[in-house]
Amino acid sequence: MLNRTVSQARSFKQNPNHFPRKLNVRIYNALSRTQPKYPLPKNPKRILIQCQEKIGDGILVFPLLHGLNKIFPNLNIDLLCSKHNRSIFKRLPHVKKLFIYKNGKKLWKDLASNKYDLFYNTKDHPSITSFKIAKHVNAKVKVCISNIRHNQHYNYALKNSNVKTILEKNALLLNEYDQSIKIKSWLDLSGNQSNNNDVCINISAGSPYREWSLKKWIDLINMIFINDKSTKINIIAMNKDQDKINLIKKKIGYPINFYSNFNNILDSVRILSKSKVLISPDTAMIHLADAAKIKILGLYSADNLNVEKYSPLFSKYKILQSDSLRLKNIETEKVFIEYRKLIME
Repeated sequence: MLNRTVSQARSFKQNPNHFPRKLNVRIYNALSRTQPKYPLPKNPKRILIQCQEKIGDGILVFPLLHGLNKIFPNLNIDLLCSKHNRSIFKRLPHVKKLFIYKNGKKLWKDLASNKYDLFYNTKDHPSITSFKIAKHVNAKVKVCISNIRHNQHYNYALKNSNVKTILEKNALLLNEYDQSIKIKSWLDLSGNQSNNNDVCINISAGSPYREWSLKKWIDLINMIFINDKSTKINIIAMNKDQDKINLIKKKIGYPINFYSNFNNILDSVRILSKSKVLISPDTAMIHLADAAKIKILGLYSADNLNVEKYSPLFSKYKILQSDSLRLKNIETEKVFIEYRKLIME
């Protein structure tokens, strides 16, 4: 029976519902030849990186990109991303070209016609789509994160036995080139953060499972304001949650700053820069706040491995977990208590 505290998005090694995928991968591997093993190029000039498809996962690739740019200042970096996170990568000056998943024959043609010294797949789980991408990429050395089910499609496998977070996993390639390098935050807000008492609350989430009820958000906002009426509260919501902002405005009479209709999630950095703490469900906003080294109070599901993989790395933080895959079971009072503790640190 499926564990109700384990995410459906978990890799198929741990999710019993993924048996058809397991079978398809086994058949594909049995019919595919093993690629020869090569060392990493010492001084790559051009790299293609395959990223995860979601916006939050895309943000977690930023430290890798900045680290590569530091090690190899003249390096040309191209990315294979999705239509969902393409917009955030367009903001990076050292990314030259973007290729989009599921572009059919055009994608295969683009992968074959562009020559690379190195291709790096940041995904640590096997998929037939990734196998086909590795087959079509025109690269001298094709690199993966070691997994017995997909190593045969690559020339070099990175060992990941000691890493826990996705940030650290993505950066394994950096360590191959410079063992002394440390993963650093890519978002520098030094000199931009004001010395006020602002609190940033993100009410948007990437899926219904990660949504907290509107009533609980309203109750929490009231608790924060009553506790200290000098606190400035900034509410962030993505376009799809504009109706929630309108309802909060009707329920709460005192001044609150509302921000929505962002063309790009990176535009919300200007709001984070005003804040001392972010309160948010487990979503991309937490990764932005972590990069900005802003205190974080995160609401997560009961999936412990997910918490381990996606916890902040650079910021002081507190994580509150639900007892199920839905965040709605997290009590408002507990969130408020942990908020008070966090702002006092």
